[in-house]
Amino acid sequence: MPEAIPTLAEWFHAEWHAFDGRSRGEIEAQLRDNLHRDSLPITFVVAEGTEVIGTVSLDLADLPPYDHLSPWLASLYVVPPRRRAGVGRLLVNHAAEFARQRGLSPLYLWTPGSTRMYAECGWEAIESATYAGRPITIMRRTPG
Repeated sequence: MPEAIPTLAEWFHAEWHAFDGRSRGEIEAQLRDNLHRDSLPITFVVAEGTEVIGTVSLDLADLPPYDHLSPWLASLYVVPPRRRAGVGRLLVNHAAEFARQRGLSPLYLWTPGSTRMYAECGWEAIESATYAGRPITIMRRTPG
């Protein structure tokens, strides 16, 4: 859904600009590079009718000090009115299944927030770290 790129860029900029400093234009360019159907980087979206309500990406790198780890589940975002309704879990599980089918394992992610939903989806916390001066948790998921 290339038409969703400006919306996704707006979400990502609002949510993570404090961490990575990317402009909306930089985010849009990266998302255009994710318009693949079967390879990384790739971005998935969930829509209700014509309204995009959530997204997640799989990327080769997502946390500069940890570039030796790959691939990454990244940029999970669900619009606030649809949170806690299973959309995030659907996106995380879809991306993990996409990766599993292609032999991409383990997967990594980082989050500055709660790890509960990820843990319920089979992820394990492997490290606490600081990114952009804020505490984060790094997690891993292996098939099993």
